[in-house]
Amino acid sequence: MMERSQTEIWVAAAQSGDRLALAKLLTTYHPRLRSRAAAGMDAAMKAKSGPDDILQEVYLSIARQIHRFENRGPDSFLNWVHAILNHKLVDARRAAHCQVRDVRREVPAGVAVDDSYWNLLDNLYAESGTPSRVIRREEALGALLSCIDDLSESHRQVIRLRFMEGLSVDEVATRLGKSNAAIVALSKRALEALRKSMDRRGEFTHGG
Repeated sequence: MMERSQTEIWVAAAQSGDRLALAKLLTTYHPRLRSRAAAGMDAAMKAKSGPDDILQEVYLSIARQIHRFENRGPDSFLNWVHAILNHKLVDARRAAHCQVRDVRREVPAGVAVDDSYWNLLDNLYAESGTPSRVIRREEALGALLSCIDDLSESHRQVIRLRFMEGLSVDEVATRLGKSNAAIVALSKRALEALRKSMDRRGEFTHGG
């Protein structure tokens, strides 16, 4: 019987519900997936989003569908992920070229898409007085995207609107149909949940 590769071991663990194993998979493949996503984006797509936005959708799909993955050889997992990425690129291309645009969902003018993720990392540790403690850019982004997937739907919504799109408390409250006080409280809980999820992945961040 052939010895299983590290990827196969992580995949099996992730299919059993091991979120850390899933994070290791996403982090390992993040650099090459990001390059593939960037290469598959045209000018219209890049004007609306960035590779990491595409990958966030890819990682959400992987987390939701990994129990369906069937191992058919050494490269089958990567081929499966590439198929998901290709579908997301097709969807993003259609959306980018659609004439009807919801400008309220755009990242604010002047803010690079990649910067929105680094702004989020800064917000995670701002209140604790601890620096964001990034080891490597690719690993930080891979871990962050995986941790966002771990959040509840309401926490993902407020993280995206408040800390990535940069909307005000008033704007988020209007968008979600909640009071300002509720949005402030939800934002704090969401950041705390995301911070704890990042801290559990101690190999991606380190105490400063």
